[in-house]
Amino acid sequence: MWNTQQNNENAVIKSLVERLEKVERKLNEISKEVNEPKSEFKYLDVINASKFLGMSRAKLYILMRDGVIPYTYVGNQRRLIMADLVKYVEKNYIPAKKSIL
Repeated sequence: MWNTQQNNENAVIKSLVERLEKVERKLNEISKEVNEPKSEFKYLDVINASKFLGMSRAKLYILMRDGVIPYTYVGNQRRLIMADLVKYVEKNYIPAKKSIL
């Protein structure tokens, strides 16, 4: 009798652990969606955007001034959307020419 009661308790504990793990996985999924914006909508400051593009900040400011790369202000600082930077890179991509060797 004692063995069957212990087995029942173990089964209940096992089912509770499985349910808690399921809830924890779901909470992790939800927290990722809520806390982390999708990468294409992520804002970058000018320093990180210039690093991403591999150009100087001065060149990036020129591109923003000329309207080549769109930007917005957050407070009094300029921010660029990652998707706009990716579009700029894709639009200006020039594949390397094949070698004659």
